[in-house]
Amino acid sequence: MSDVMLTANGASVTLHGGDFDGSGIALTGLSGWYQTPSSKVTVISRGQGDGGHDIAADDIMYDARVVTVGYRIIAGADRGEALRQLSLLDRLVHGLVTCRVIDEGQDTYCSGGYYVRSLDQKIQNPLWQNLSGDITIVFERPERLSSDECSCQLSAMHVSDGSIGLRYGPGYWTEWQGTRNASPSLMHTESNIGLRGLAYPLNYGLKLDGVGSNVALLYNNGTSRAYPTFTVHGPMDGVRLDFPGTQQSIVCAQTVRDVPLILDCRSRTAQLGGQDVSRQLSQRGFPSIPAGGSLRIVLSTLGTGFVDCSVRDTYM
Repeated sequence: MSDVMLTANGASVTLHGGDFDGSGIALTGLSGWYQTPSSKVTVISRGQGDGGHDIAADDIMYDARVVTVGYRIIAGADRGEALRQLSLLDRLVHGLVTCRVIDEGQDTYCSGGYYVRSLDQKIQNPLWQNLSGDITIVFERPERLSSDECSCQLSAMHVSDGSIGLRYGPGYWTEWQGTRNASPSLMHTESNIGLRGLAYPLNYGLKLDGVGSNVALLYNNGTSRAYPTFTVHGPMDGVRLDFPGTQQSIVCAQTVRDVPLILDCRSRTAQLGGQDVSRQLSQRGFPSIPAGGSLRIVLSTLGTGFVDCSVRDTYM
């Protein structure tokens, strides 16, 4: 195992794994990281018959993740340096802790935990300070998230020239008006007939700026369902996101200008400038992405803004 990094209150400390032999904090153990937390499944026994009643897949949930990190202070014979290294760990108290584990082929983190630390002080040699113990962190959100983010950007379509809809060939109405008093035989000449009908290519009056797109895909290469986040940048008079194949849509009437609108699929809320504006949601089809799956997103709203879509590989 490589390193474990703990962050809280603007402070960060690294516990070095592997064959670390320098001055600092060595990682001596890690438990509760790769195992699943305890289950929260409630089973009702059958009154008549064996076993219990069947449960639905949506009822299979897990408790908080409890992570125990073993540490050892390496400071040689310098007692002051040993206590200084120990104080780095105590800067994490009274704060929400983020634990990041960098391992072979996987870089994941948990956030929003709280921290307690034990200390087992032993003096094996008067010239060697040995301070060691365990750090216990409880994460109420048990999922481990990838440090790398899968992201894409959707551009809103807007009216290109002030007209929307199908357009007929140029000169049709002009030619008709010019010959409206002519004889029927003149009005049905081959030249006039050629001016009738739709002009190709069809022009719906909509376009995208640059090389943008209003359709995108997000992927989840983890082992548990992932919840994407959509950040809407204005100007847009409300937003509609459709997810083909899921029969779900997010529709929010909130006007977006300079402050972005954040649509969080995990909390199923809409926030603008830190304020909850979920009352503006008329459709709450917040999707999740299954393990190893993908999600197609379509921005159906007209405007001149854009939407940032992001998700992280999620592990349980």
